[in-house]
Amino acid sequence: MGSQVPHVHSTGRPPGRWARVACWTAFISALLPVAWRIGMLCGVDLGFSQADFFRSNASATAYVLGLEAIQVLAGTLCLGLIYPWGERVPQWCPLLGGRQIPTFLPLVLGGIGNALLYRISATLIIRFGSIWLGLTEGQTPADGMNHWQLAILVAAYAPMLFLWAPALTIGLIGYWRRRTTR
Repeated sequence: MGSQVPHVHSTGRPPGRWARVACWTAFISALLPVAWRIGMLCGVDLGFSQADFFRSNASATAYVLGLEAIQVLAGTLCLGLIYPWGERVPQWCPLLGGRQIPTFLPLVLGGIGNALLYRISATLIIRFGSIWLGLTEGQTPADGMNHWQLAILVAAYAPMLFLWAPALTIGLIGYWRRRTTR
């Protein structure tokens, strides 16, 4: 089992183009809101009415940075569904380097994460959509934004809300097919 060429998949089958597109879509969809929130923390005028609170309160800043770390990690793990490091632990990892990752592990953990993504997306779409449609009262992050700020907010968050979960579903199907089909 020794050292393996880094670009060779343990199954000997590379991921399909559709799986690669889906996993990269999931990854990019995860990173866009991270970029928006980092910009907000750095003082970019994105029109977010609570930006000063998140910039001036250490706990709120830590919350945003923790969210960023989790979201970047989750997005990066989507890429593991199409790269060899999602099948075999990289050699540089202490103790586990070079070991094959059981097929069920990314599928179960990815499936749980995918279900959470669908729930989070649906909750936010319903909550903010009902406010924007005037069906309920409340505040949204878009309150007080001009057209450009709103366009940037939508560009950052719409892919996460509408593409990340379905793209991850497709990526998980591709991983399952490649790892289990002979």
